[in-house]
Amino acid sequence: MEKNMKDLVLYTITPSRGSAVLWMLEECGADYDTVVLSYDSVQSADYLAVNPMGKVPALKHKGAVLTETAAILSYLAEQFPDKKLIPAAGSEARGQYYRWLFFLIHLEYAGVDKMRGLENDANLRRAIGYGDFDTAVHTLRDHLNGRDHMVGHHFSALDLYCTGLLDWMLNGTGVLPADPVFTRYIALHRARPAAVC
Repeated sequence: MEKNMKDLVLYTITPSRGSAVLWMLEECGADYDTVVLSYDSVQSADYLAVNPMGKVPALKHKGAVLTETAAILSYLAEQFPDKKLIPAAGSEARGQYYRWLFFLIHLEYAGVDKMRGLENDANLRRAIGYGDFDTAVHTLRDHLNGRDHMVGHHFSALDLYCTGLLDWMLNGTGVLPADPVFTRYIALHRARPAAVC
């Protein structure tokens, strides 16, 4: 299935979270191959050998498999340091990068719960990482208000991840209100040349 493939191979479905990885590969100027799958083919023996969860995206780099969108984006940012898509290791900004990255992972699941009509009572708010949907959304809105970037003063893999998540929550599922802070942030980063994919 992968004879003569490049060092970087993206497995994806259109549409899916794989579009964020495709955007990131373009931001990096990477030389890569793409294997476009169907929802049926992710359960094939060939693909389950790549990702036993039968989920996309997956990225192979020189034969090693990475899964989970946030991990793939951060890994690629580290592989292309000249693109400055992740703050320097050991810096305060790198700590903030991880803080907000993991916050956004929680926010995604808050959005899924909202889409499913689930609300957290007081006990669940204490137990679940995101607490409750409204507080999580307001926390992000307050952070982005007046900012162009999640961390620092230039575009990073974190902005790419956040843009995709907000776009999905606003336009894909409708669970997020069309707040001007969010719509401005999405439009700003979707206008990047690499985001056309």
